[in-house]
Amino acid sequence: MKTGGRFALLLRLEDRMSVRRRQSDLPTIRSLLALHAGGRLLDLGGGTGALAAVFADDGARAVVLEPNPRKVVFGRIRHPNVEYRQGHAEQIPFANGSFDRAIAMLSFHHMEDQDRALREVYRVLSPSGRFLVQEFHPAFAPGAMARRIFGRRHGGHHRYYESDDLRAALAAGGFRDPVMRSGTRMYYVLAVR
Repeated sequence: MKTGGRFALLLRLEDRMSVRRRQSDLPTIRSLLALHAGGRLLDLGGGTGALAAVFADDGARAVVLEPNPRKVVFGRIRHPNVEYRQGHAEQIPFANGSFDRAIAMLSFHHMEDQDRALREVYRVLSPSGRFLVQEFHPAFAPGAMARRIFGRRHGGHHRYYESDDLRAALAAGGFRDPVMRSGTRMYYVLAVR
């Protein structure tokens, strides 16, 4: 599949901006994940893999599970140290206990069946594995106009949780010790399998 034209330009911009906009949060993300060299990381809806590549550069085995085939093709070219699979979080194509860590960075709200996605993440994490979710506070989530403009590029489904509701969903999915870190427009919730 080709990634030429305007879409390729958008992917290059998205890839560059992904880590740049998270630069100030990287110490927090690293601290919450506590991912060691050789650890196995699954990035759900990881797009072109820019953030996963940061962890791969740190020595982790990073895998991106991304539904958009163009992003998968682009990511494989741009970040050859990251493994890519096309797919959805509701049906993760890996065996039980395959990963030490999983992340869903501004992607959880796109998942059609969020409860099923949580069950799948729980299944593929090893015992004591960590799952980190970054989401928008609903009041700061992209509005209807942004969803119409970017909906095709980011999937049509958008369900934003308040942080306490996401913690409750994680607990209902079997995760323990959910911890929340809040920012101005976004928040993180970390839970343990």
